[in-house]
Amino acid sequence: MIRLFLALLVVALVAPGAAGQTAEPNGLAKPIPTDDAEPDLWPDRAELEHFLKKAKITKREKIGTGVTNPQKVTLERDGVVRYAIYKKVDLGHDNWRNEIAAYELDKLLGLGMVPPTVQRSIRGRKGCLQLWVTGTVMFDYEGEFPDIDRWREQVSVMWLFDDLMANIDRHLNNAMVSPDHRLILIDNSKTFRRQKTLMNDLNAKGTGTHARFWGVDYDENRERYPTSYPPGLLERVRGLSKDELKKATKKFVWGQNRRRLLERLELIQERIDSMEALASDTPSGS
Repeated sequence: MIRLFLALLVVALVAPGAAGQTAEPNGLAKPIPTDDAEPDLWPDRAELEHFLKKAKITKREKIGTGVTNPQKVTLERDGVVRYAIYKKVDLGHDNWRNEIAAYELDKLLGLGMVPPTVQRSIRGRKGCLQLWVTGTVMFDYEGEFPDIDRWREQVSVMWLFDDLMANIDRHLNNAMVSPDHRLILIDNSKTFRRQKTLMNDLNAKGTGTHARFWGVDYDENRERYPTSYPPGLLERVRGLSKDELKKATKKFVWGQNRRRLLERLELIQERIDSMEALASDTPSGS
């Protein structure tokens, strides 16, 4: 009877088109086998990072949105012109350093969701430059996703990523849809906080914002969404060491915030292991 219950639970969590179903409050979907890696949105990221650090700033203008007062910066080098966002906010709960730490963590995990971001001082004021990207913020996006399963897998990865870096600010203006329906994560300055618990527990709760991300109408009775992840990502997270995590973020995350980051990694690895155990306990063919 127990084995049958687990089989039904896993099937319910990973059933295609399960947007109207409710996952168990602490349940995780079995990973759906997919092509593991999306094409890199920034395959020349090393060159882009160098450009952001060294290109001449020819123009700065206020964007007019955002409590952090970001600026749009025009950069020119060797006849090439690109644009970036400059952010210098330096508060305990909101900091430009977190933007770079989020990018470095994204690179470590191989997500390709956070645009190239580097440290840059402008007129003696330290801050970060993030590559200006093309897309539509989720708040304004009114289209449909041609491959809803692919999109939801990206959203699942976003929730895992936000759990790891304790992001409390992933609203509909802090994520973008690229022209080819890739999920781009921007405005990551309110992250890496002194929080040990997982906000999403790898599944997001049934809020209106999360419903919009999932591509469904809000249902106040829905508790969770049946997430799925690229198997390769789960393996990378499971094999990620604390030393690797510290090395990637040490210049920008320290003290208790770093300790909490390492503790959240442990919690996520435990959740992944429990998910794997649940899947392996399901009879084949069920």
